[in-house]
Amino acid sequence: MNVLFHLAIGTSIIASSTHSEVKSNTDLIQKTLIGTFFGILSHGVLDYTPHCYPIHSKADAIIGLVAIIAILWFLKRKWKIISGCILLSCILPDLIDLSPGILNSLLNINLPTFDPIFPWHIHEYSGSIYTGDCSVSTINHILVFLFSGVLIWYHKNGVKNIINYDKA
Repeated sequence: MNVLFHLAIGTSIIASSTHSEVKSNTDLIQKTLIGTFFGILSHGVLDYTPHCYPIHSKADAIIGLVAIIAILWFLKRKWKIISGCILLSCILPDLIDLSPGILNSLLNINLPTFDPIFPWHIHEYSGSIYTGDCSVSTINHILVFLFSGVLIWYHKNGVKNIINYDKA
């Protein structure tokens, strides 16, 4: 799936992970590790789900980077580590498996490429649709945004507590 869909799920993981106060460094580490685990897991679930790529990859990467920066910019300082790790984990499998090939094609360089580490990037386990019929994909994309929106709405009070309103 496009980066933006992974980040949508990432924001809902952030909302779920930050709804309670961090009481200690151990609590911070625990929340960060659990959120990171769910970020990587969510990436696999989304990539395994049948999907097309409705957003051009260059636009998706640029908008995704801007979204990550904006999200982190508007958060209170103590929530930036957890949130940054979660957002990074949501796109980490693509960074590891796909970045060299993408950079090779974009920059006309010759970085070494390897077989995918993450199984959902192997062709037979990927949900990528190559037939041109993206109706199922469209439904899945809408469901991703709805699911994310519901989780964020459910944790809206916690989300309000992590936003730095001085920057908003």
